[in-house]
Amino acid sequence: MQDLTTQFEECLRRHCRLVKPGSVNYAVALAELGLDSMATVALLVDMEKTFAIRFHDEMLVDDTFRTAGALRNAVELLLRERQMA
Repeated sequence: MQDLTTQFEECLRRHCRLVKPGSVNYAVALAELGLDSMATVALLVDMEKTFAIRFHDEMLVDDTFRTAGALRNAVELLLRERQMA
């Protein structure tokens, strides 16, 4: 089974056309990596499917998808919530 980082980065690469293998900078704005509004929706769906999570409505804001780091924090939070359920 792949670890969280590998799965997360593979998912990100599928939707951010400017992310290169082994070069994910978690502080750079995802928009600078090629993520537009349509790709954001596809990324959201892909993350939910990949990690078997569901983003809460209040998480569907720009800040959640601003950087790879912010998005990863959201995914980790949802994974922890799922484990506690």
